[in-house]
Amino acid sequence: MDNLKQQLAGHLPPIFAGTSLDSLTGDAVRWRTVQNLKSLKKIPEACFKRQGTRKMLIIRDPFLDWWMQQLD
Repeated sequence: MDNLKQQLAGHLPPIFAGTSLDSLTGDAVRWRTVQNLKSLKKIPEACFKRQGTRKMLIIRDPFLDWWMQQLD
């Protein structure tokens, strides 16, 4: 799993728009699902930053830490 995390960390930018999550992960992680889990407080807030009033950004490293736990 560490190898997968390293590969993803090398591929994903340090911070990116949530709407680009589907394409950046080859649809392995879907933005709509992440939004639903976020609203249910099942993803740590440290994974996100808001830009302005609408744009949600994902912070790569805490997000990958959370996602890798979902795979185990």
